[in-house]
Amino acid sequence: MPDPYIYQRDIQTYGRFTASQIQKLVLPVDAGFGTALRTVTARLDAATEALRKATLSATAAPVPPSASRGSRGGRTNPVVVGRGLLRRLVEDAASRPNGVALAREILQGQTLATALRLRPAALAAALTRAIEVVERHKGQLPEHEAWTADLERSRDALDPLIRSVRKTRLARRTMTPAMKAARDEWLTTYGAAKLLVECVLRLHGKTSLMPEIFGDLPGGHAAAGLATP
Repeated sequence: MPDPYIYQRDIQTYGRFTASQIQKLVLPVDAGFGTALRTVTARLDAATEALRKATLSATAAPVPPSASRGSRGGRTNPVVVGRGLLRRLVEDAASRPNGVALAREILQGQTLATALRLRPAALAAALTRAIEVVERHKGQLPEHEAWTADLERSRDALDPLIRSVRKTRLARRTMTPAMKAARDEWLTTYGAAKLLVECVLRLHGKTSLMPEIFGDLPGGHAAAGLATP
């Protein structure tokens, strides 16, 4: 039987590997089983593809509009706005007397180029830190009230996008009914392939080849190019 604890992310690798190895190692052993071996290989390929499609359908959440464009139809991208605001603040701070140190503190040790590539959650955290720095050094920034208001507004605008990203990530870790059904079908087909292959190899005293064909067997992970769980 197949290992029921095969990681979901590894199933496609197992499926492709086993189908290939049956063609390469088992078919030449006994021509009399050729039709049966080709049939089970085709079914394994179909089950692997069905699981791939079910997984893709479950995880392909649409990209939030604000994450894919700068401005369209009156809507602005809060990531672009936040990055731009952070850049302007750093440049303004650096232009002040002793401003290089202030700019460095706003960036918290990062380069400006790195800060301008931050993703939504990290960008929101950077804006929060910038608010704190502006408050501590408001004497160097006469427009500190305006900066603070802009930073808070920009940070808050990121919240819906951050929630959307987190929701998408959670969905990708959750197995849908379609994914479970496809996984169960794949495990059944994989188990049937294992029984047939073992039958052929046993008739010829070659069962030692099993781990080279099925990655879930002891020693099979390395053959399939997978790390041992």
